[in-house]
Amino acid sequence: MFLLPVSRSLATQVLKPVALRQFYSLGKMLWPREGGKFISERAKDVQVIPEGVEKVAAMLSESVKEGKMNLKEFLQNDILPVDKGLTEEQLLNWTFLVDTLNFNFWTPDGEPKYTVKDKGRKRTGYMAMVAAINRAIDEGKKIYDPNYYSKLTIDDIKHIFRSETESTMPLFNERVRVLGEVGKKLIEEYDGTFLNVLKKADCSALKLVDIVTSEFECFRDVAKYEGQEVAMFKRAQILASDIWVLFRGQGLGAFTDIDKLTIFADYRVPQAMAHFGVLKYSPSLEEKLKKQHVFQSGEREEVEIRGCSIHAAELIVERIKDLLSQSGCSASINSAKVDFFLWDYRLMNAAALESVPYHRVRCIYY
Repeated sequence: MFLLPVSRSLATQVLKPVALRQFYSLGKMLWPREGGKFISERAKDVQVIPEGVEKVAAMLSESVKEGKMNLKEFLQNDILPVDKGLTEEQLLNWTFLVDTLNFNFWTPDGEPKYTVKDKGRKRTGYMAMVAAINRAIDEGKKIYDPNYYSKLTIDDIKHIFRSETESTMPLFNERVRVLGEVGKKLIEEYDGTFLNVLKKADCSALKLVDIVTSEFECFRDVAKYEGQEVAMFKRAQILASDIWVLFRGQGLGAFTDIDKLTIFADYRVPQAMAHFGVLKYSPSLEEKLKKQHVFQSGEREEVEIRGCSIHAAELIVERIKDLLSQSGCSASINSAKVDFFLWDYRLMNAAALESVPYHRVRCIYY
């Protein structure tokens, strides 16, 4: 998936204190890695199961040794606009646009899905949104340019993201709002290009996440759990890792600290974790999931699912590293790659995972 968080102690060493204070009080908010651990240790309705962690770690360590967990493996060439003559700066702006709109694509059972035709096949959900953006480029629209999309009318946006079905993307009005929000910020403070945001990050994925979540409100994915502010930063971390993958860890994607990021806690990765037995839900939560209960963003059970999935992935990564070390393999692994694998697995095995319920929320954060 075009798709990361870090302990507070590390964040306060690496990131500018002023930026953190602009977001939430310095010293109070836990970044995702530490926040996930905090939540997992206190969760009432979600458990991280060691046997499941071991199962996934063993499977992925073999994939790493076979060379299957590299950047090229996760680079989805069929949805990237690499054949449209875009410059690196325009591709970067395209990536920021995609991740600005990368939230909430689930459809209630029985309702038609948001669908866009692309290269002879029908895309749904996130892939449909990306296909619609690429379709607009083919139609001569500079949709990747903040100077262009910030001036679009609602009717323009409806046409660009038109569906093959009667469905539209969920939270359509919110998507219109965030387009205006980020476009205005880029034009007024970054000379109309995300490249200047990236330059400000100075080759640090952590700093990029801090800048984006501090300055673009729609990326401020933070909850409160047992009185503690915990950051999830799903979309901001996806943005950092997408840039890393798109440029294959070089040039504009040459982050020095990409391994410090965590997974991107959404609703599909926990679904895959539940499938593999990594996560276990209480009977009451399981029943809610089966009944397609819609949680509120920040509700305790929702935060537990996301937080425990972050912590579980950290345990998986550490166990993979142990197994690779024991076998003498020097290949690298990080949380982003684990996330990519789990999300892709769910996508490629959607029918098999149909019986695994997932949590549903209507919000702009994931």
